[in-house]
Amino acid sequence: MGGNVALKLGSLALDVPFFQASLSGYSDYPMRMFARRYGCPFALADVMLAKSVARPDVLSKSCFLPGDDEHPVGAQILGKTPETMAKAARALVGAGYDLIDINCACPAPKVMRRGRGGALLDYPDKAIEILKAVRGTVSCPVTMKLRIGTNHSAQSRENFWEIVTRAIEQGVDALVIHGRTVSQRYRGKADWGLLVEVKRQFPSATVIASGDVFDAQESLSQLKETGLDGFVAARGSIGNPWIFKELRSLWEGKGLPSPPGLAEQKGVLLEHLARVAEGYPEHRAVGYFRKFLVYYVRRHPKRKQVVQALLKARTRKEVETVICEWYGEDGEMKGAQASG
Repeated sequence: MGGNVALKLGSLALDVPFFQASLSGYSDYPMRMFARRYGCPFALADVMLAKSVARPDVLSKSCFLPGDDEHPVGAQILGKTPETMAKAARALVGAGYDLIDINCACPAPKVMRRGRGGALLDYPDKAIEILKAVRGTVSCPVTMKLRIGTNHSAQSRENFWEIVTRAIEQGVDALVIHGRTVSQRYRGKADWGLLVEVKRQFPSATVIASGDVFDAQESLSQLKETGLDGFVAARGSIGNPWIFKELRSLWEGKGLPSPPGLAEQKGVLLEHLARVAEGYPEHRAVGYFRKFLVYYVRRHPKRKQVVQALLKARTRKEVETVICEWYGEDGEMKGAQASG
């Protein structure tokens, strides 16, 4: 299935039909860096509030800026005012981002209450005004992240189709659609069926699926069956950059690669922690890194024991000690002792 160009996002050409989604609270530079290292061709940064990044003093902070070694990289913006969204988009492109993604999907209650994210699905005019304002301000590719409606009502479905139709008419470079409604949040199984209908009605549009990309083989099989243009890996890539190695290897016809050994996992864990520690005071770095740890340890044969040990660690040194005890050459022995 390999090829030179598998997915186009406007002027961006990717050699595989998948990339890393924007993940609130997760997709910072270290996560994006590991994704690229293991075969991801493109990643979106953590969702950014438009009214914040539109301010020069905020965007000057290193945590909001793309790395010199991670192009192409995209920025996802969250907001409800066309002028502010356009200003933020212009600032982000000026800071070095290669693509702007408009968030019309976030289901978080605090976001919905402020009329942002998924709330825009109930207001097609406003969603399209935002798209027009952003597209009129930047020359890079512009995409939209949607869900299939705020709920399963007929009106919600009508609003979804109006946004899809008008966005495509406005020349949106791609629609990334999560196969759940906003009210579902992450419950149940993502349904790519409506996405297939979008592609059927608008065959020339780029339609990218989102939702439940946890298994590389299954996701690629589903892509082939549906005829969609691509998909994003979101929750399935947290603490699991190896999913991109699996996806790329399968896409290139090389079969499923061997899973990472404990020594390799240890190296990634320690490097990830070190990179997080560069941007936070130690106590915050440990707390922040802990949310990645609970995903990383899913690959460990003694997951429960490792989680318990890591959650007790309070300092960076303690976290590193636990990682070194459970991973690497003696990791299997440590696991055996714990169960013996």
